[in-house]
Amino acid sequence: MHLKQLANIVNGKLVGKSIDFEGFSIDTRSISNNQIYIALIGKNFDGHRFLEEAQLKGAAAVIVNKIDQLDIPQLVVDDTLGFIKEVANHNRTQYEGKMIGITGTNGKTSTKQITYSLLDNNGTCHKTTGNMNNQIGVPFSLLSLENHHHYSVIEMGTSEPGEIEVLTNHVRPDIAAITNVSMGHLEGLTDTDCIASEKGNILDFHTDLGVAFLPSDSDYLDQWKKSTNAKDILTFGFDKYSDFRVSDININVENNLTNFRFSFDGQNEELVINGIGSHSALNATLSSGIAIYCGEGIDKIAERLTSVELPQRRLSVFRSLYNSILIDDTYNSNPASLINALDSIQESTKKKICVLGVMKELGERSVEIHQEMYDYANEITDQILLVGDIWTSIDVDKTDSVLIFDDHEEIYDYLVSVLDENTILLVKGSRSTRMDLIADKLKL
Repeated sequence: MHLKQLANIVNGKLVGKSIDFEGFSIDTRSISNNQIYIALIGKNFDGHRFLEEAQLKGAAAVIVNKIDQLDIPQLVVDDTLGFIKEVANHNRTQYEGKMIGITGTNGKTSTKQITYSLLDNNGTCHKTTGNMNNQIGVPFSLLSLENHHHYSVIEMGTSEPGEIEVLTNHVRPDIAAITNVSMGHLEGLTDTDCIASEKGNILDFHTDLGVAFLPSDSDYLDQWKKSTNAKDILTFGFDKYSDFRVSDININVENNLTNFRFSFDGQNEELVINGIGSHSALNATLSSGIAIYCGEGIDKIAERLTSVELPQRRLSVFRSLYNSILIDDTYNSNPASLINALDSIQESTKKKICVLGVMKELGERSVEIHQEMYDYANEITDQILLVGDIWTSIDVDKTDSVLIFDDHEEIYDYLVSVLDENTILLVKGSRSTRMDLIADKLKL
């Protein structure tokens, strides 16, 4: 696409030459040569402040809402976010392939990545850029959608009522999947009933040919079935009546592998995914079901699962100090993902230490939920190290098996003194608690 074509789509004013370009960027910190920089304006920032930096870093042109003194072409529009949405809508309207939308409290990014890996053949599958799953990220991801893509896999997140409806109107999925529903973003979505209703909006298809993939083990399965206008509804999960069933999960932490049985249409296949956790097997089951529906063979699926590159900091396994094993699960934290993480190490015979930061956005039930999660961790692990003010508000064992620290440095110094080759260390916390700083210091 040329810059002039973009100007025509959005009715913008082109200042300078019409040029070819290679993609878009909204962040000068990661902009690549020959991309177009879009100067977004938010409550606390103005991307127009970084126009010169974008030019210096190789931007081919810029999208702005006012002309600036630059030596590269400028496309002037009324609203730069509106530009993204208009082009995204144009691309989606022109798109002739299959659009796959994925939402859920946990597992969106991993399921997106697995599904993409199973469907892509030398660039024929498009996907969400990184983990950009909000009201900016979703339309931004659609800027790179083209008709040579046979499939597009888009993840959709929400933190307040109404967002999934907005994103569904952008994506207009042909296939929609809900990974799960659990407690998360309770400040904006007050309880799991509200979350289930919000996530269910992805099932409002724009045609009468929609296909829904739903978790068979969810309490909300019947609710979603009744509310959707899908032509076909397929289920996945542990339930024996699932269309795509997972069972016999075996987690090998030391080798970063999870084995499981995948059953469908009377077939039983032993599969292996490159990653740990029962939720990894469940995500792989959903992704494999989507791939089979799209016509992929089980042999190809089995082969590709072993080489899937899951997103970093989601139960990522590393060697750590003194040949101990570190599990970096610091991308984010909520009750369901913490339980999944703890379950993943439960069967190990090694000494189990978990480092827990605070879980954010849990609303007025935050202290109660942190107490429940502490109690669960205490049953599985040998030692719990806690950081964050909220832990002082819960009832903990007054023994050396539970220690509360003031900051990351204190935890690191302590871990250096106790880690050995017979230890598995799990580090987890919400993104804003920066537990990744601890994990990174411990990686070899």
